[in-house]
Amino acid sequence: MASTTPRRIVVGLDGSPSSLAALRWALREAVSVHAPVEVVHCRESHLAELLFGPSPELHRGSVCMVHNEVSAALAELPVKPTVRQTSTHGRPARELCRIAADAQMLVLGAHEHTTATDLLLGEVAPSCLRHARCRVVVDGHESVIRRTAPDRPQSTLAA
Repeated sequence: MASTTPRRIVVGLDGSPSSLAALRWALREAVSVHAPVEVVHCRESHLAELLFGPSPELHRGSVCMVHNEVSAALAELPVKPTVRQTSTHGRPARELCRIAADAQMLVLGAHEHTTATDLLLGEVAPSCLRHARCRVVVDGHESVIRRTAPDRPQSTLAA
């Protein structure tokens, strides 16, 4: 009898308090459903990178931040899921949707909105809610918003 491995949970991490809360939620959820987790930090290009090419220091900083935050979050859990750590380069919403295309869910932290930031960088969570092929969970301060896969009706639930 062949056993099926649960599809992974992908969580976006940018180091903000809301993304750290999303990481912890995703790890607890992974333990409860026996799923692996992929933690993804996606960094966009800075002006220097656009002018002079990719910076190995920025990549190393990204890898280090992901490692440190995942280690701290795992230290809080009595049972630990399998975790893969990914640092990638590109537009966060596009990369997260691409990486999570075959995942069971994508977990993100909710951010405060500022018009200047939204105009320059776009809004990652709303874009992922619209375009992801899997279920999306946005962990906010007061609630958790869930959206089902695109082939099923959308739903918003507060928890």
